[in-house]
Amino acid sequence: MVLNPLRFFNKFKLQTFLGITGVLFLYKIFFTGSDSALLKSTGDVLVLLTIASLVVYFSEYLGKRTINPLSLVMNVGILNVILFCLITFSGSIFNMFFDNAAEGVNSADPIFSAAVFVYSFLILSVLSYIFLVFKELYFLKQKRNVSIYFNTMIVFIVLASLTYFLRNNPELSFIKNTFLIVSILLIVINSVKISWIAFLVKKEKISLLILSVVISILFIVNLANNSGSGLHEKILMNFSPALSQFANIIMIYGAIYFSILFFTTFFHLPTAEAFDRKAQEVSSLQYFSKLITQVLDFNELAETVTEIAAKVCNSQASWIVLMENNELNTVANKNISYIDAERIGKFVLGQIKEDEKFGTLIVNLGKSDGLDKLSERYSSIAAAPLKAHNKLRGYLLSAKKGDLIFDDEDKNALDTFSDYASVAIENSRLLEESIEKERLEKELDVAREIQKKILPSKNPVFEKLGISSVFIPAFEVGGDYYDFFGISENKLGFIIADVSGKGISAAFVMAEIKGIFESLTKTAESPKEILISANQILKKTLDRKTFVSAIFGLIDLDKETLKISRAGHCPMLLLRNGSIKNIRPGGIGLGLTFGRRFNESLEEVEIKLKENDSIVLYTDGVTEAKNTRMEDFGDKLFEKTLLKSLEHSPDIITKNIIGEISEFTKKNSQHDDITLVILKWKQKI
Repeated sequence: MVLNPLRFFNKFKLQTFLGITGVLFLYKIFFTGSDSALLKSTGDVLVLLTIASLVVYFSEYLGKRTINPLSLVMNVGILNVILFCLITFSGSIFNMFFDNAAEGVNSADPIFSAAVFVYSFLILSVLSYIFLVFKELYFLKQKRNVSIYFNTMIVFIVLASLTYFLRNNPELSFIKNTFLIVSILLIVINSVKISWIAFLVKKEKISLLILSVVISILFIVNLANNSGSGLHEKILMNFSPALSQFANIIMIYGAIYFSILFFTTFFHLPTAEAFDRKAQEVSSLQYFSKLITQVLDFNELAETVTEIAAKVCNSQASWIVLMENNELNTVANKNISYIDAERIGKFVLGQIKEDEKFGTLIVNLGKSDGLDKLSERYSSIAAAPLKAHNKLRGYLLSAKKGDLIFDDEDKNALDTFSDYASVAIENSRLLEESIEKERLEKELDVAREIQKKILPSKNPVFEKLGISSVFIPAFEVGGDYYDFFGISENKLGFIIADVSGKGISAAFVMAEIKGIFESLTKTAESPKEILISANQILKKTLDRKTFVSAIFGLIDLDKETLKISRAGHCPMLLLRNGSIKNIRPGGIGLGLTFGRRFNESLEEVEIKLKENDSIVLYTDGVTEAKNTRMEDFGDKLFEKTLLKSLEHSPDIITKNIIGEISEFTKKNSQHDDITLVILKWKQKI
């Protein structure tokens, strides 16, 4: 297994830093004052390794934070102030604790050596962090790989620092000077590569101008102090010539970088406002795109739309005009009164021509007729269409006050934003419809459960009579109705009815009919009389558009007879001896007319039941069931199916009929309620 040194160093940053620092400390305690060139070079190498380990360690700390360039610049300023204080007051501090500190720089006193180490290490740490900040600012917002330039500069800075000890050798000092000059040239080149200034807003750029001037001055002052002949310079030179040179280079780097930063920022100021505006537009659109899926309430969304619209096009007021049922509805007015918004909206929309209704329109008001009574003076109005599925839903209007007018940039910004707003508003509308639909479906579920309770839960059971029934609503609830009434031990009443119309309204009428017939069967036994009484009761509740067709029948199990009356309903079918007979007594629907005409139209028919007679009652949903070609199931196919099932039980007959209807209408939706009741007389042998 091959050990990767770089991977090892990245994994154990803290341990590596502490190890190098410990070696450097021991070296300075035991080898300070040595004249050996090798030992001095070793000390310089340890110092630069310590700087490298500090930079790596600090970079991990910065990497966990969101980099804000202004914060980094401020940090450099604070560290420069610390450096200034350390350099300026180093002599006073050391003289306070050590006598003749300046003369004892090379002293072997371990306490003094430890103090010198702490002081030098503090300077070293500050310089390391400043260098790291330069590195972060160099790569910030760069779109291309420019690491080669920065890495080359680092190499020459290291070489310039390591060769600083040659300053006293006239023959070799050119090496040190060459590396220093190349380092400064690379610093200038790299300082020009500033990409992050363009992403600052105008306010931040103004702050940066001030900071760059102050920090440039601090770097120049610290460079002058660091190059002097005071105690600070003596301590650094004795500690490590490489550190002293590194400090000088960092001061030069700072002075150059922040001087260039000042001029670069200064020349960016004229375009700062335009950039701020574009940044505001982009951030607003990004923010709004998130709201499209998050904001559910239409009113809240409309308020957000008008608020952002004012920011996007730099206006003072905005509002929405929705077109509903050919009427204009003003909503979400921002920084404008409702009356002013309504007046301006009607005026501006009146200026839009038919071929311009899908484009953003700019109207400069001036002294327009009809707008002289506004509470404030508005100079220019922009109206952007709100459209969905190529249909115009309304307009997003924005207004400027005073002498300001909308330019092409404002128009384009509002036009783009209105597209986002159109999608958001349409989504909100569809969501409201979906919620309303879900609410209605829940209510219909309740209505369906109630209707199930209204219809018979099971069929009556008699020895002589077999009964089968089925009800299939076209919608959640229906208007078909059937029921059975135990009038006495030997008499069974039954009814089948069909309320005109479908859905909820028909279901309500059906529920009322159940109560009416349950009451009437307790007071009368004649089907005709029951229907006449029911018609009189319904007179108070049915409107002119609603009627009910019905058949009421009464079977006397002892007499083996069937009496029926029909009020405009489908005929009753009697299956006897292999044939079908339509039983169609006279009568008109309940609710079509009241009084004598209805009474006289009704007939009552009595039939003597024979063995294996089948009585079939149905609603028109059976015969009018349609296939994909919109053809009816029809009476012929219905009767043909019945004849095939003559010998079977009522349940089998019902199953066969529903099966035939399902096969006939497959791939086509049911459009009417289907109700089927079959009674089969089984005379005792």
